[in-house]
Amino acid sequence: MADEIDYRECPGGISPWPYLVALVVALLLSVGLRLRIIEHVLRVQHSSHWMMVLIQRSLLVLFAALLLAFCGLFLLRVIPGCRRGEVPSRMQLGLLVQLASGMGAANLLSENLAIYRENLSSYTLLTDAFMLYLSISLIFLFWYWFVDNPLRRSGLLWEQQQADPVGLSTPYGIVFPEETLEREVLRSDRWQPGFVDYVYFSILSSNCFGPPEGHLLVGRPIKLLHIAHSLAMITVFIVILARAINTLA
Repeated sequence: MADEIDYRECPGGISPWPYLVALVVALLLSVGLRLRIIEHVLRVQHSSHWMMVLIQRSLLVLFAALLLAFCGLFLLRVIPGCRRGEVPSRMQLGLLVQLASGMGAANLLSENLAIYRENLSSYTLLTDAFMLYLSISLIFLFWYWFVDNPLRRSGLLWEQQQADPVGLSTPYGIVFPEETLEREVLRSDRWQPGFVDYVYFSILSSNCFGPPEGHLLVGRPIKLLHIAHSLAMITVFIVILARAINTLA
């Protein structure tokens, strides 16, 4: 659908590199957390039920496969293209964030399984929860930009108000308060979100389990994405952090 978007021909601020850096940081956090989970599991592997051991090993194999696929795509396709002055295609970006999301989901499930079978200290749980929080937030930062920004900049709009003399439109994705004010005051729709706008939206969404005040979600894809984000963060806060606080008490 939008794989033919040329990021170099779009207005300033659409460069994927800040978001790719955020995704790589999320990957490093996921790998670090996976090493911690392996350490947790090895402590009680001899006393764990065989089914739990099988599930944890399966999740480890899945994580390793996703990690190898991510590194292969990034090192063999994205980096060589960067050296030639090329920008990653939308398909490559989509595959990268899907692989990173799979690793994040595997870690989230493994951590929740580990806390019920192991006597982890509260500070260990807090550290794991913080790493999960950061990695999930960074992954969804990329997702929000990927779903919202290139499409609005390439003219793929959710609704075209033909009756309006200046041709105002509603983007298919996140409606930021700045563009709402611009439409109401200046009667234009030239404002475009940047990296900080998506960081703000992602962090506030992680903390509030919903879009920040003044932001609207338009269209099914962005709503489904936000539901997944909220469910992941609810799991981190309610299941892992609640267990850590209970252990601390």
